[in-house]
Amino acid sequence: MCRTIRTLIAIPLALAGALTAGSAYAHFVPAPCDFITGGGWVINDAGEKTNFGAHGGCKNGAFWGHVNVVDHSYNPPAHLRSTSITGYLMDPAFPHARDICGEGVVDGGAGSFTTRFRVRLEDNGEPGGLDKFGLRLSNGFDMSTRELGPPGETGGGGNIQLHKQNPSTTGPSPAPTEAEMCGGVPTP
Repeated sequence: MCRTIRTLIAIPLALAGALTAGSAYAHFVPAPCDFITGGGWVINDAGEKTNFGAHGGCKNGAFWGHVNVVDHSYNPPAHLRSTSITGYLMDPAFPHARDICGEGVVDGGAGSFTTRFRVRLEDNGEPGGLDKFGLRLSNGFDMSTRELGPPGETGGGGNIQLHKQNPSTTGPSPAPTEAEMCGGVPTP
């Protein structure tokens, strides 16, 4: 019961901290923290495949994870790979979604460059067709969050899993602001 009371107190305090920090959104590090994993593909705005693999969360007082995205609408395909994970957030309006923020390198497509990114992963149950994926980069690239969908219906596939907290999924204390974690990159 004591743990439940601490959890009920921690969530409003985290939300108040995010709003006090001047965030235009109610995104904050979940308390207690959890983690999310996923992989699959979606059809992008150019009608081509975008493959992704991503995981992130909190571990032993820090953020952890990795993001890998390949956009096949470029020749050669544009490949984003994370070099560091700088944030992990939730929005109470979408309780099954998590945003992973970080820094990475894009190779192929438009050349090679470093970027900040924000990935949205949303777990909407099994078998995964209603799960969602989206991506934004600091250079203005925006692939809105879209359903993975059953293959053949929306042209995607894969699965995303939101995992419950465990003793090692502790986040940084105090948690950084959304701007510090995501560098101003908004939710896809």
